[in-house]
Amino acid sequence: MANAHNVPVFLDPHPSNPFNIKGLRLMTPNRNEAFALAGVAYVSSGGVPPADDKALLKVAERLGRRWNPQELLITLGADGMALFVRGSTLPFHIPTQARQVFDVSGAGDTVMATIVLALLAGAPVQDAARIANFAAGVVVGKIGTAPIEIEALRNALGRN
Repeated sequence: MANAHNVPVFLDPHPSNPFNIKGLRLMTPNRNEAFALAGVAYVSSGGVPPADDKALLKVAERLGRRWNPQELLITLGADGMALFVRGSTLPFHIPTQARQVFDVSGAGDTVMATIVLALLAGAPVQDAARIANFAAGVVVGKIGTAPIEIEALRNALGRN
């Protein structure tokens, strides 16, 4: 129904409640969740870039078939993010921006909230993902779950 009315749908799935829906604008699992959702045994990247990570590419392909998202952003912890765009053959790699990591609690929520806001504001998906990556880099440098304040995000973006 949302697609019929041009309302984008965003999903941060969890394997225990995967919401079997199709036609998403964006889906944002972390690597562990992506493997579980795809029904594939977890395989560490071993530092391999996302474009050469055969296991990750297989998982992304399966998730694409099942949920058909326009974009699939898989967060990779210390390895950054891999952005898969429908119709593209290889992912766009976004290296991590975290300077210090104290607590990763809430980082995925920060990524989802930031990328959605950036997309709704009209940012191209690669730019929106980069902005979300900077936001996550800020919040993991705090103890406990923390919001991303606009000034902290501006400062992080300004450093680069």
